Amino acid sequence: MYAVIDKLIKNDTHIYSDDQDIIFQGMAPIVARRTKSTTLSKADLFEQVKFQNWQTKAGQLFQQLAENNIKFLVFKGFAYSYLHYAKSHIRPYADIDILIQQSDYIEVENILQNLGYRCYPSRQGQFVSFQNSFFDEHRPQTVFDLHWQINNRLEFHKHFPFAQLWHEAQLIKTATIEFKTLSMMHGLVLACFHYQAHREADRKHIWLYDIAIMWTQMSSSQQQQCLLFAQSIQQSKIVNTTLILLQKTFNNCIDINNISHNNQHENTETYLKKRPKKVVDIHNRLKNIHGLRNKTKFIAEYLFQSKAYMQNRYKLSSRKWIYLYYPKMWLQDILKLFK
Repeated sequence: MYAVIDKLIKNDTHIYSDDQDIIFQGMAPIVARRTKSTTLSKADLFEQVKFQNWQTKAGQLFQQLAENNIKFLVFKGFAYSYLHYAKSHIRPYADIDILIQQSDYIEVENILQNLGYRCYPSRQGQFVSFQNSFFDEHRPQTVFDLHWQINNRLEFHKHFPFAQLWHEAQLIKTATIEFKTLSMMHGLVLACFHYQAHREADRKHIWLYDIAIMWTQMSSSQQQQCLLFAQSIQQSKIVNTTLILLQKTFNNCIDINNISHNNQHENTETYLKKRPKKVVDIHNRLKNIHGLRNKTKFIAEYLFQSKAYMQNRYKLSSRKWIYLYYPKMWLQDILKLFK
């Protein structure tokens, strides 16, 4: 693993603006060992402390879920730190992503609350969001992102039913922790889409390292199987474009021989285009919600959020005059759509 990272670092063409940019890009622990920056050394130390703390907290939750016979999958950053970074803190992550079946949500929410976590009030709705964040009050704060779909984009997550992900999942087991995570094939397709679905300014460079390491760890037949799977669920342009980007970013040190170009239209290819304004994402969401009734429901859900969300958003001490803040929210959100 370290040999692969050293190879990627040596060939990396990305230019960072400063130490803060390195931290934002999730690269501080990797770069810190190759520089004398005090800022990066402190960031590296923080990740070490956070890593140890989050392992303990995750182990407590995973044990509770297992004891209650709840199926769950851990994916993205936390799982990567075990699968691709030798159970190391050098892969930072902002939260621990967990996928469950929607029918288990209430039970898992109760378990989290009993462990001292509370839900961060965020936008809710059948077509608005498919995840909630739970956090504790300790430092460094632990955050669990609880998903009932693998991704918020409807045109993507419809291809990833929980039963299929669970059936093909791989087990990670150590002396202190045990959980299942996505198969290499599912993990790579998700990682490519996760990168492309974010706007360019919000993408993190460490995500390309994740994908490069995953791809390198696959055999040639596994790589071919992954590309065929991506094509079967209309994600080949997302995957191919991301793999080509790896070659460009890492100066052709990644061996990519199996790519075949696909000229058929794919719903998610819109994420490969520039999306400078949020209104484009709203338009994409509406296109992938079928039926006028459901489209109307999405708009209503987006506009009329819960009182808890409004109180949290505007830091209100009470909900007495909370309805007066809805027009303010609508105006702010409309302006954000075109920024």
